[in-house]
Amino acid sequence: MAQLTDTAIQGYKQFTIDNVVSGKYKVGSAYYPLTILSKEILPNGKMLIRVQCDHPYEGNIVITQIQLFDRAGLLWYSDDVSYSLAAVLQSLRYRLDIEFTVTVASSTT
Repeated sequence: MAQLTDTAIQGYKQFTIDNVVSGKYKVGSAYYPLTILSKEILPNGKMLIRVQCDHPYEGNIVITQIQLFDRAGLLWYSDDVSYSLAAVLQSLRYRLDIEFTVTVASSTT
């Protein structure tokens, strides 16, 4: 059975870390930019991306989606969430643990 090497898998993970450069979060029907605080590959092999969503305006809000984009502005990650922020000084710090897995489809020719 064909298998990617650990080096190849590590390369794909590093490519993801290097190319996820921006993000947005959704409140109501509007999207707002988020701040990427850090990106790393953990010892267990998972990719960790920490982001912060600041309160965009006064009043109570509910964040319903978080998105991450690559250098070309293409969507690479989307997660439907439900986080309530009650005060203008609150912000949400969100931790994305991304596990990279590879499945090889067998062919019968």
